[in-house]
Amino acid sequence: MIKDRSIKIAFDKISGELLEADQIFDDKKDGFILRKQFHTDEVELYCCECDQKLNVSTSKYDRLHFKHQPKSNDCILKSEGISPEELEKITKILIAKESDRHFELKNKIGQKLSMVQGVDPQSIAIDNKFIIRGNDKRKPDVYCKYNDKELVFEIQLSDLSLRYILSRYEFYRKHGMFLIWILDNFNIHGQTQLERDIKYLTEYQNFFKLDEDSEQFRLACDYKFVFLTPENKLITKWINKSLALTEIKFSYESYQIYYYDFGSHKANLEEKQNMIFNEKREVEKIRFEEQWSANTIPKINKIIDTIKNFKNRHAYSYTQVTKLINNLDDAEISLLNQKLNLIASKSRKPPVNLWIETAKEKDETFLEFILTCEEIEFDITALDSQERSAFQEVISNTNLLNPKSVLIELVKRGYKLRTEDEQSFMNWIHDEAEIKRELSLFRHANELVNRDLVSLMFSHSNLIHIIDSSKSGEIIGFKYKPTEWIAFANNSIEHYKEYWEYIEIAFKHYGLWDKLIILDKKGTFQRKLEQLYKNMPPQNFDCDRLIEALYPEIF
Repeated sequence: MIKDRSIKIAFDKISGELLEADQIFDDKKDGFILRKQFHTDEVELYCCECDQKLNVSTSKYDRLHFKHQPKSNDCILKSEGISPEELEKITKILIAKESDRHFELKNKIGQKLSMVQGVDPQSIAIDNKFIIRGNDKRKPDVYCKYNDKELVFEIQLSDLSLRYILSRYEFYRKHGMFLIWILDNFNIHGQTQLERDIKYLTEYQNFFKLDEDSEQFRLACDYKFVFLTPENKLITKWINKSLALTEIKFSYESYQIYYYDFGSHKANLEEKQNMIFNEKREVEKIRFEEQWSANTIPKINKIIDTIKNFKNRHAYSYTQVTKLINNLDDAEISLLNQKLNLIASKSRKPPVNLWIETAKEKDETFLEFILTCEEIEFDITALDSQERSAFQEVISNTNLLNPKSVLIELVKRGYKLRTEDEQSFMNWIHDEAEIKRELSLFRHANELVNRDLVSLMFSHSNLIHIIDSSKSGEIIGFKYKPTEWIAFANNSIEHYKEYWEYIEIAFKHYGLWDKLIILDKKGTFQRKLEQLYKNMPPQNFDCDRLIEALYPEIF
């Protein structure tokens, strides 16, 4: 198991400075000075999140970093379940807490709260009060008592980690405190991961900033308003309103604040909408069916004819057909599938299997269209009367120019490899190393619930092979002899350094790290490590979901 997760920032209580590990330890001289100061008690290093003491890692072979002391209490930064991407986000959050803007906002909030009737001025704490409950503690940006309630304010300046959001929310909810997020940089219309995760902040769809135009304490609230149009359509729109604390409602069930209860209003209007809809439904049903039959059947027939025409003339692109199908509603798609009738039966070979079996080089575009068009329904796992699968048909068809791409589309569609498929695959490819390399990827595809990750996996195949090799204890996917682990590791450093955080975690988790140190008689691996840590490139987290799905144990 991974222990003592590295911490990228620390607070020195003697100098009052925030220290970033990547900046200090990348410079060997600065790293040496800090280690010396730590051991001579010239610096006192504390975790910016939990305020527990930190050590400076002095491991001979690891990159220098900060880490919690042995037997320290739980902290989100030492969690083994945290991915490198999440750790990077939380680090940025803690760094942002030391910015001028963060300092300005928390002091404005504290100063304005002191003038609010019902707020106990003596209770206001600005970034200097730890709330301690058992072994857990949190330090909000601002704390105060308002009438019979405890309020805590957290300021968001950087991209929030979902784990960080939930950690804060669950702690304060559990202990009966109202957490108010001040979302300074939040765009309600944005499409970043933060905007997608923001629903976890509030079930009411109310988002707050400090109203800095008001001399008094007021919160600028963006809330989603819902209403029914005369045409019985449910519409939502965002409204902004400046609110005093007296205008804000407090939920003692979720310990969240809100002005407008979006969920409740939406549910009431949906009930009303359904009543109106049902009243009109019977009247419109007969008329709709008559019009639908007259208009839709020719439309569906035209699409089917277009598909046949494109297939017969070996069309280079099916974009036009795809657009026509994408514009169909659910009922039209259902009719399309009825007429296509691609459902397998005992009396005939599954149509898709037959198309693959008889495909020529020019038919690969058609196969790609059929396999990627999610609206067209068929059983990708169907077997013919000889118990042969679509996967086996691809392997047997010598006319296909790029059979591997067809196989990938099959697994993206949801196909799961069978023992018979693997045997056919091994008979198809005679090179043992290539069999291991390719078959391992198709086996991994079986593990993926989210088949959208299949393409990402094949495009990062070498990274997957690196992690697989460390897990299995056998070099997979690279042309090294079974004993050439140092060359394998050096190659990983040299060519995949932007994914090194994942590789290092895997090496350590599966026990390869210690093996490499023992085997590294000439010190080449350790020297490459040293150079890497001196010039660590920005880490790429584009495959974070993929790694977590395939190797959940390393997190």
